[in-house]
Amino acid sequence: MREATGSRSDWSAATAKASDVGATRRGVLASLATDCIEIAMLGVAAWVTGSVALRSQVAAAVADAAVHMFLLIGVLSSARPSDEDHPLGYGRERFFWSFLAALGIFVGGGGFALEGGIRAALHPSLPDHYTIAYAVLAVTVALDAFALETELRPLRRQAARRGISLRALIRHSTDPAATTVVVGGGSGVIGGLVAIAGLVVSQATRSATPDTLASMLIGLLLLGASAFLLHNNRQLLAGRGVPLSMSREMRGIVAAQQGVVEVPDLFAIVLGASSLIVNGDVVFDDDLDVPAVEDAIMRSAAALGDRWPAIDYVYLTPVPNARCPRGGPRFRPISPRDRDPPRRK
Repeated sequence: MREATGSRSDWSAATAKASDVGATRRGVLASLATDCIEIAMLGVAAWVTGSVALRSQVAAAVADAAVHMFLLIGVLSSARPSDEDHPLGYGRERFFWSFLAALGIFVGGGGFALEGGIRAALHPSLPDHYTIAYAVLAVTVALDAFALETELRPLRRQAARRGISLRALIRHSTDPAATTVVVGGGSGVIGGLVAIAGLVVSQATRSATPDTLASMLIGLLLLGASAFLLHNNRQLLAGRGVPLSMSREMRGIVAAQQGVVEVPDLFAIVLGASSLIVNGDVVFDDDLDVPAVEDAIMRSAAALGDRWPAIDYVYLTPVPNARCPRGGPRFRPISPRDRDPPRRK
């Protein structure tokens, strides 16, 4: 027998999830609007000054705009309700589009910036019109910082609500769109500061080398950011579980319910942004009848949902004893041929 909790009636949990989704959508839209402004400003400044670092920032801004388009598609498509073809919903749509966004940062941002730096190293040219470059870079850094703060604000509230640090929330987040916006925004701010530093040193030394090195550093920064995002999204697409400490706490909550003798196996898998499914085997007291077992399962599901509002589905299977562990040998019925060895003639 297996009991599941589908759409729970906990109003506060549903409100928190809707708030998180809305905050992610607002963060993506704010970053997309910022990118469009930056592309125009940086494009003009790069053409006027001839700065390689500014051209790298243009490439990063164009890549970011494409990235946020992918993220917006993922946020909107993953919000569709479940249907017969997708009984657990479309949550992993966001993982797919976020993976494409990370590829966009890798190719469109980091690749182009490194290629431009290498080409400038082979054919160096000193930048010009430094005042325009400084003004444009200062504005773009301010815009990136504003978009980053817009996205970090709800993430700080989430971290405080869960009792963890902001860094831990970003590293273990199940919302790749929010993580991508934060990592991309942080890379934009750092990249802008690196470009300014490269121009300052180039102006002071009358050499194109610092500007070229700044472009290469921006490219390496974007490659590192995209590598982190690709790794995170690959894990989510592959069905990432929850941290071991969290699964142990889940097992402890179920084991503490009246009538539960043992919880030999329990795990949780990420279904989508702020969406988990819990599955486990539970050994109940032999004196419990069927209604009592069902009541214990419902209490376990409610306790898990109260502790972690992200849990949307709970499947607990009553078993007489511990079954074969996951990843171990599978049970195969023994046929008469296997039971009786063939006789020698």
